[in-house]
Amino acid sequence: METTSIFSIASTNAQWLSARQATVAGNIANANVTTYKALDTASFADTLNDVTNKMELTNVNHLTGTRSIGDVAIESSGKGVSLEAELAKSSQVRSQTELNTAITSSFHRMLLMTVKP
Repeated sequence: METTSIFSIASTNAQWLSARQATVAGNIANANVTTYKALDTASFADTLNDVTNKMELTNVNHLTGTRSIGDVAIESSGKGVSLEAELAKSSQVRSQTELNTAITSSFHRMLLMTVKP
């Protein structure tokens, strides 16, 4: 895997985490509205499969690069809002963001070590 691909995946993950956190925050903000249906984002694996590193055939003998990221799909779960579940999702987003940042920082440091004299 190329390093640029790693950074591309990390960027896509950060965008997905941002969309998921916004969705969770909206669910929490509307928790006391009885008719509000909780929303959630599509899984990151689905988003990644739809967006990055998807080979596209332009010619029988050629393959192209990647597609740009679009909007993250947000789906209604059909249920009311459970504050416990939404707070757990928010905690997961925070943990995943910290992991994403740590991985990106590690690869950045490794790249910097290769260019130092």
